[in-house]
Amino acid sequence: MRKKQIIAIFAAAVLGAASLTACTGGQSGSEQTQAETEVQKIVNLEDIHTAIKEAYGENYVPNSALDAEMLEALTGIKADQYTEFFAETPMISTFVETVIGIKASEGNADKVEEALNAYRDNLVKDTMQYPMNVPKIQASQVVRHGDYIFFVMLGAPTDESMEEGEEAALESAKENNQKAIDVIDGFFK
Repeated sequence: MRKKQIIAIFAAAVLGAASLTACTGGQSGSEQTQAETEVQKIVNLEDIHTAIKEAYGENYVPNSALDAEMLEALTGIKADQYTEFFAETPMISTFVETVIGIKASEGNADKVEEALNAYRDNLVKDTMQYPMNVPKIQASQVVRHGDYIFFVMLGAPTDESMEEGEEAALESAKENNQKAIDVIDGFFK
């Protein structure tokens, strides 16, 4: 009887190991890409949005939430390209501070990232901006973590840096924008 138990345990272990190796699709570890071996971290977009707001406190300017139609009109991203999102812009058009977080639907992360980069590029190329907004736009970033893609334009330069000139204003805007990037990155560590 003892011998049968040992054989059964051994057979179960062999089958278990075989099923684990079958998950690799027959590829050796060296043939798998990093993306295939990385485990997609699941995060709550609303938690990220709240943390960004808290990081800026009273200096958080976006106060108008976008719905799916408004998001598509702004960025070209269609509702079937994501499973959830948050997006806020300022209610007053003289400000440009914007934050967008999107969890792309399966197979659409590249398209969403491309659309957000195109949106950013169009803003940068637009020469009809208020001078106070130029450093904010130039400091904006698109950040991607797997299927989660973010557009962050929250980098208001300090008044002192604006008085020092364009270069100082841009550096200040980048530093302020980095607060949101650091918050986002923290959720994916």
